[in-house]
Amino acid sequence: MNKTNRSMSITARTIERDLKTLFQTEDCFAQSGTEADRVPSSYSCEQALQLFDRLREKPNRTAPMPKASTWTHPSVLGLGESDPVAGIIARARQMVLRAIERGWSGPPYNPLTLAEMRGVALLPTEEVLDARTRSDSRGRFTIEFSPNRPAARMRYSIAHELGHTLFPDCAEAIRNRATHQEMKEDDWQLESLCNIAAAEILMPFGTLQEELSIRPSVGLVLELRRKYSVSCEAVVNRLIRLSTYPCFAFLARFDTKRSRHFVEYRIVSPVLERSIPIHSGSVLPKSSRAIACTALGERLQEDAKWISSDDPWFVEYLGISANAGGTVPRVLGLASLPPSPKGVSRDSLIFLHGDATEPFGTELKILVQVVNDKAQIWGGGFARQIRKKWPKAQAEFRDWTFQRGNLKLGNVHSVHLRDDLILASLVSQQGFGESTSGPRLRYGALFNALEQVADLSTSNAATIHMPRIGAGEAGGSWNIIEGIIREALVSKGIKVVVYDLPSRSKEFPRQPAFEFPQELVDEVL
Repeated sequence: MNKTNRSMSITARTIERDLKTLFQTEDCFAQSGTEADRVPSSYSCEQALQLFDRLREKPNRTAPMPKASTWTHPSVLGLGESDPVAGIIARARQMVLRAIERGWSGPPYNPLTLAEMRGVALLPTEEVLDARTRSDSRGRFTIEFSPNRPAARMRYSIAHELGHTLFPDCAEAIRNRATHQEMKEDDWQLESLCNIAAAEILMPFGTLQEELSIRPSVGLVLELRRKYSVSCEAVVNRLIRLSTYPCFAFLARFDTKRSRHFVEYRIVSPVLERSIPIHSGSVLPKSSRAIACTALGERLQEDAKWISSDDPWFVEYLGISANAGGTVPRVLGLASLPPSPKGVSRDSLIFLHGDATEPFGTELKILVQVVNDKAQIWGGGFARQIRKKWPKAQAEFRDWTFQRGNLKLGNVHSVHLRDDLILASLVSQQGFGESTSGPRLRYGALFNALEQVADLSTSNAATIHMPRIGAGEAGGSWNIIEGIIREALVSKGIKVVVYDLPSRSKEFPRQPAFEFPQELVDEVL
């Protein structure tokens, strides 16, 4: 069997072994800067996500998946989710969005404040190495943490412990993150999911709006690492997956026995329209400058003709922390194309001046509006315009609300307005009228509703059109709403058009056209 076939024949059991080994070792730390500045590597989170993705892939003939569930830990099974990874991400996001509704803000996003907002007590103690979670007879949680750890690790450990509280049986036993070497049996499954939750807490989705149209660079990654107090790998995973710039990134490890760099995984921008000859398991050529990136924090760059002889790929390299138990730093690669005269940002989220009740285009379109969970009649804002223009849609929505449980936060009602237009009403606003306790928009409900709209769009090959939903009478923050739109829709390749009426252009300025800074043009060329 050749090397290619051998790499493709990895079994689910092998992946499970790798995951278990990963979480039986200590977390890696980025060994740069002072001790107080060191930030936990997100290898535990990001690499686990990649391995979990491989477990969930459709099996090939050489790698049959076991019929039985690969999840065995009682706490994980207690989630009641067929996909525990997606389940814990959803729970973490709901927790974060509820906190944001109550005023939690960043960056950096402080997990200590989040714990207090959730009624979780915090107790510094030298009796623990990192952190652990206890509960009293009433099921109230206390997170005990070591005050002697660097601030970044302390924040990560507390975020990890908050992940434990998302499991229904957390109060049944002490959750201790102290020494991973002491983990037994399938404890690694629980620990890995808590690390994934921690990543969602420290870098909530909906961040990085301003950076999405900029060419990702090592300098930008390092800046965001400091801004959010997370690892470079976490920044890259969040940034590239949503970037409107045609680019990709890859993580490579050095195999000391074969003296070559092997790609662990790659991340591709959703707007990159060409195939990339780099995949998990690929071997970087000896001509690549990655071979010379041997120190933590080392930065190198090259015009990588080895990627494609036709395309002038520009690649920047950064030495980051090694895998658990490793001694040679891994290499983070950021690959991008040079700018064209017209710019290269290809955002699928488009802002137009115009009336959203007259969406642009001849293709099938879905018009989105936000409605509240109390009123059966659309009485204000954009919904009022819809009621006047399409009274039949209002009547069908009112009939729908008579069915018990329909007018519930997170639900969606859809109706055909004409052959090329569907109206989707998202129940994402709690009540109506003035509010003294913050915005009436519920971000978590909006995210859940938009995920349903994404399915509707995909199944009908339709584009999405909307005003700046949730940012008017509902009182939501457009920055957060835009982040939710990008995560729920744009990241899935769905085109979204947002309309601003000319009279509101001062309140909500149109997104400026992308202009590539001249100094970066000079740098690339």
